Amino acid sequence: MAKTFHGLEEVLERELIGLGARNTRILTEAVSFDGDKALMYAANFRCRTALQILRHITSFSFNSENEYAKILSEIRWEQYIKPEQVMCVVASTDNSYQGQNRNIEMKTRDAVQERYRSIYGLKPGYSSNHYDLQIVIHIEDDICIVSANSSGDSLNKRGYKVSDNAISFNEILAAGAVILSGWDQKSDFFDPICGSGALLVEAAMIANNIPSGTYRKDFGFKHWKDFDPFMFQRIMEEGFNEQTEADIQIIGSDPTKENTDSAIENIRSAKLHKDIFLSHTQLEELDPEIDKPGIVMMQLPVALDPENNDAEVALYEKIGDNLKRKFNGFHLWILCSDEEALRQINLKSLKKIVLSRGQATFHLEKFELSDDSVRVDENEVTDTN
Repeated sequence: MAKTFHGLEEVLERELIGLGARNTRILTEAVSFDGDKALMYAANFRCRTALQILRHITSFSFNSENEYAKILSEIRWEQYIKPEQVMCVVASTDNSYQGQNRNIEMKTRDAVQERYRSIYGLKPGYSSNHYDLQIVIHIEDDICIVSANSSGDSLNKRGYKVSDNAISFNEILAAGAVILSGWDQKSDFFDPICGSGALLVEAAMIANNIPSGTYRKDFGFKHWKDFDPFMFQRIMEEGFNEQTEADIQIIGSDPTKENTDSAIENIRSAKLHKDIFLSHTQLEELDPEIDKPGIVMMQLPVALDPENNDAEVALYEKIGDNLKRKFNGFHLWILCSDEEALRQINLKSLKKIVLSRGQATFHLEKFELSDDSVRVDENEVTDTN
């Protein structure tokens, strides 16, 4: 199973199918699929919109806590890690087990450690921060699904971010937004409020077909006993061999110098400083200086503050006016966690997509940038997801 944001499931499914996944099925915030170890490696290394790749271990029903512990202790966990390594457990449940996640995690830990103790006389260490094996438990009614997290840290941690002193958001959201926009990767790409540069880097990686895991040094599966370094090396080489060189401009700017400096560090870390042009420029001073319209994509810098509403509304209206004047004829996409803030841009909305995970919700909206572009009534929006 591959986990993602709600709204990105179809994008992730296409990525998995492209890598050879079979029997894919879209779930809520996830896609299940069949595949071998090589596919598991490739999904971790190449899927831009996956947060985690979970390896299914078993599913079972149970009637009591003792039965649950007994079944867990019979799984051959020694196939994954040695007794001197470290494990952790993450549990999620439906409403019938509300509030019992911590208890389930501890019972799972005890059952697994008891198995190691009975075999080796030793038990794996336990840490929620630094581990070799993360066991993922999901219980719905009396059915338990047991998985192993093959990714380790969330895959949005690409490995290129060295500075986060600026506006920043999840790289999975950035990549997903670029893909959902339908950008043809032939027209130029602009981000006028680039923050720490996530949209720019993800766009450049997509345009040049750079695997999403290129800069990442570690994956969960590399700590498992069955890790095949030669197979993984082949998977990486296949990804690198498919890289291209895009003949387009990817341009970013930010009105805040601290943000610009942060983006520069991250872009250099990704070795994309020759592909991305960056400047510390106020929005009203921007000039695309190109003949053919491209795409403008950005994240709104802040949500509306009730105590400073008038000033922020004026700021967003200014953003909309400047974008319309400077990028007339371009397609504009904005990602924001505040739907009301998006309305203050005061531009005609052409498409709306909701991306969410847990309690976090983001709105990705497409606008028309033209002289007569004005916000229309909600019912007149042409395409809503």
